Amino acid sequence: LFRNNQVTTALLLAIFTVLMRLPAFLGLIQPDAAATTGAGQLYHILFGWSVSMPFLSALVSAILVFAQALMMNWLVNSSRVNPERNWLVPLFYVVFMSCIPGYQFVSPPLVAVTFFPAVYRLLFRMYKSNEITLLAFDIGLLMSIAALFYLPALWILPIILLSMTHLRSLKLREISVFMAGAFVPGFLGWATAFWFDQGGIFRKQHFSTLFEFWDINFQFAFAALVQAIVLVFLLLIILMSYNTYYYKRLIQIQKYNNMLYWLVFTVIAIAFFRNQPQAEHFLLAGTAVGTFVALTFQGIKNKGVAEVFFIALLGLIFSGIFIV
Repeated sequence: LFRNNQVTTALLLAIFTVLMRLPAFLGLIQPDAAATTGAGQLYHILFGWSVSMPFLSALVSAILVFAQALMMNWLVNSSRVNPERNWLVPLFYVVFMSCIPGYQFVSPPLVAVTFFPAVYRLLFRMYKSNEITLLAFDIGLLMSIAALFYLPALWILPIILLSMTHLRSLKLREISVFMAGAFVPGFLGWATAFWFDQGGIFRKQHFSTLFEFWDINFQFAFAALVQAIVLVFLLLIILMSYNTYYYKRLIQIQKYNNMLYWLVFTVIAIAFFRNQPQAEHFLLAGTAVGTFVALTFQGIKNKGVAEVFFIALLGLIFSGIFIV
């Protein structure tokens, strides 16, 4: 159904998105208040209602994920990260963004990751663009706006800068412009909060929580174990399929894949900067995980085997959701 490049497949993707998130729509699972850990002030203003209104939260999250999946289709097709033009990357993006109960509701990382496909599209354009100064500003700007929804997204800024230098040799001007773009949303947010006599609250909320460290307290929780199994399984898929993403690929595409791998490892690393990391935090890696898992299944020569593995993956995900 998704191994084609027809525009009408977007309708099937919308239906699939709803089906993947049926547990939330049917009220079989509920949002977790702890999922708002690390939320920025902009998230509290726009989505502070989400915990108390689970159905609306599930509906808005489904719309966000569907929109993000469409952006992912635009990203991989325009950059040739996916050598075949089809809808498999959006399909597996939806699978990843729905694979855990907490992922089916609005959360700060879910809103923040909306900006990531656009950020990586701008990054990929830098490879051959002559206007890298403007691109650098836009990249910093978008990443900083994402951080206003989920503060730990700020830790991804250094890896984004590293990705830029991986593609092009940057001058001091481009680096300065990137930092300026990253500074503007935070400054405007603080200035607005200061105008309403909440500048101190904004500053405390956006900076004091950035330097938390993981409180290593291993208490057995079956729900957390099931979630970890699903996430580790997906991580193993993209690690074991490493050669699939690089075999007979242009240097340009290999660099793009390097940047996506760096995103995955960075998201895992910055989880240790959260006092009590939530599973929702790993939504930040959705851009990379959705792409890599799709390429893995696309690389399976026997389509029947690929279909069986896909059904098995869905079975694992829904078993985990209903067991929890």
